[in-house]
Amino acid sequence: MRTLLSRLRPGSDTLERAAATLLVLAASYQFGHAASAGRYRAAEFALLVLIAGIYWHRSIFRRCASRDVTKVLAGLAEAMAAAFRPDGGMHGSGDHVDGRRVSPRDVVKVRSLFISDVHLGTRGCQAERLIDFLRHHDAETVFLVGDIVDGWYLRSSWYWPTAHNAVVRELIELAQRGGRLVYIPGNHDEFLRDYAGAVFGGVEIVERAIHRGLDGGDYLVVHGDHFDLVVRHARWLALIGDAGYRAALACNVWLNWIRRRFGFGYWSFSSWAKLRVKNAVNHIGRFEEVLSSEAARSNVQGVICGHIHHAALHDDFGVRYINTGDWVESCTGVIERYDGQFEIVRWTEARTTPDAAEFAPLAQAAA
Repeated sequence: MRTLLSRLRPGSDTLERAAATLLVLAASYQFGHAASAGRYRAAEFALLVLIAGIYWHRSIFRRCASRDVTKVLAGLAEAMAAAFRPDGGMHGSGDHVDGRRVSPRDVVKVRSLFISDVHLGTRGCQAERLIDFLRHHDAETVFLVGDIVDGWYLRSSWYWPTAHNAVVRELIELAQRGGRLVYIPGNHDEFLRDYAGAVFGGVEIVERAIHRGLDGGDYLVVHGDHFDLVVRHARWLALIGDAGYRAALACNVWLNWIRRRFGFGYWSFSSWAKLRVKNAVNHIGRFEEVLSSEAARSNVQGVICGHIHHAALHDDFGVRYINTGDWVESCTGVIERYDGQFEIVRWTEARTTPDAAEFAPLAQAAA
């Protein structure tokens, strides 16, 4: 109820959007009624009102997207400023991020690294684990396969702790070392699609990419939301599902805080629940089939995507299907080794005995 009331507060877009929608519906009805009755002057007036209502409605969405961009750019600017401070921006904010560097002998050199669905700007983001993962892998090319920043969440509330700055700093440092950084926006950071083809600070923004693997195959790299019928044709349903999913991620944080107190490792409640819902399992299978078909139509040998938060690597549909997973529940990424092999790295399993204090900020972020 508090969330609903907050959306109806003065200055929010909810009432304005509702008014614009009602105006469009009323004008549409009036136009059809007047035109069928032969009252052409009234139909012309209703058409003008309809056009004005549509323009008003579109301007609201553009304004929301503009705010998303402003908030995200503010966070990125803060992260870049922190990267060049002598202390690395690690103190003074109330959040602690482990600033220890990884020994060179513990760093794995890989040709390519693929990560997606980080959802920076949300409380469910496993930023500390991602930082650890990035520090343990040195890649020539890093593909950010969508939903790196969560514009949907930032639209309603601002959340950008030091750990999220540190993720951006790790990526900036990679670009500074001469690595290639390719950003493919997803549905949660769709506002960046307006900048496809641009390069910002060494970060290439593209709608999709073709990656030539060392195995000789070409791989279509795309987030995948364009092939999700729920996102494409029922955005309101996707938003409702996103709210429920966010609640499950909050359960992840608290359950794992309790598990750490008893000496147990990380376990994803949301992932466990998702794989036991028949409709969710069917959706995953259908998504994999559709993406594999798109790869075949594009005359490539495989597809690398994200979006559904379910890491997978198989050839079940005639091409190589690779899903990078996510960094809010499963903590997975995909690497391409120098022998041409692709591999899913499940970081919570690779780091089976983490220092309990290392991930303490996760419990603090949920408080």
